[in-house]
Amino acid sequence: MVILAAAGRRGTLVQMAEISIVDPHVHFWLPSARPWYPLMQEPDPARPSTLGDLRRMAHDYTAADYRVDSAGFDVTALVHVSATSRRGAHLRELDWLDGMARGEGRPAAAIGTIESDADWARIESELDTQRRSPLFRGIRVLRGLDPSTATTAALLDHLEKHALIFDLVAHPHSMSRWAETLRAHENLTVVLEHAGWPISAADFDDWSWGLARLGALPNVHCKISGLGMTVHTLDATVQRPWVQRCLEVFGPRRAMFASNFPVDRMYGEFGRLYDGYFTAAEQYDPPDQEALFATNARRIYRPDESRP
Repeated sequence: MVILAAAGRRGTLVQMAEISIVDPHVHFWLPSARPWYPLMQEPDPARPSTLGDLRRMAHDYTAADYRVDSAGFDVTALVHVSATSRRGAHLRELDWLDGMARGEGRPAAAIGTIESDADWARIESELDTQRRSPLFRGIRVLRGLDPSTATTAALLDHLEKHALIFDLVAHPHSMSRWAETLRAHENLTVVLEHAGWPISAADFDDWSWGLARLGALPNVHCKISGLGMTVHTLDATVQRPWVQRCLEVFGPRRAMFASNFPVDRMYGEFGRLYDGYFTAAEQYDPPDQEALFATNARRIYRPDESRP
């Protein structure tokens, strides 16, 4: 297995230990002990998931499991992203992560969440609670956040005021509306999750257009991740057009590679995913390669701030 060189010319390949990785999108969970994920633990047979059979990821996954999956790669830090779907569980999840970080050193940063249908007073209070965690860097909202509502406007203002990150969950049909909303928040750090989360390969043209709209905003960054959920494989040949389009729109200084494990683990191995990323980054010089694998994520999510 190889990784792109941190020294030399474009296209040079050396052993993978030559470059470090900051993985900015990982989920830890314990469905065996914590009923925090009903979308995964209690799937509705009448509404099958576009991700496939969720039972393949409905198992405990911790920092120890991630170490096994990423063995042989120099992952120096990772960012946990909340995936709770049980009301109120996100606050307990963050407490659990704080304890894990103290005991195991991972995660180094966390993206929390809110309940989009709550009133603003409750949302603001819960944001203040999450800000007490040394891991907390910002939020994502998995579903239900409309870019045109008063709640969203208040939320974005709050995040901007407190220098918190907005990990944006958008899909091809909503990317243009989000681009219009975010124009009014030029000082907010926005990271587009899962490359804009196309649902299927048929979304490519609409997705590509929406991606360009968001990419025109200089404060929006792109997390190249989760494409396994779209194409149901980690094969680099299949993912390449999507990865390349992200790099065309955002460039190597506003994009970052991430694993989305254990979700994308349903479609293949960590090494296969990152081999594809290494190949995609081969077109760039070493500083840009380092930016894609670590520097950009380190700058945005600040993993070193929570370390003793």
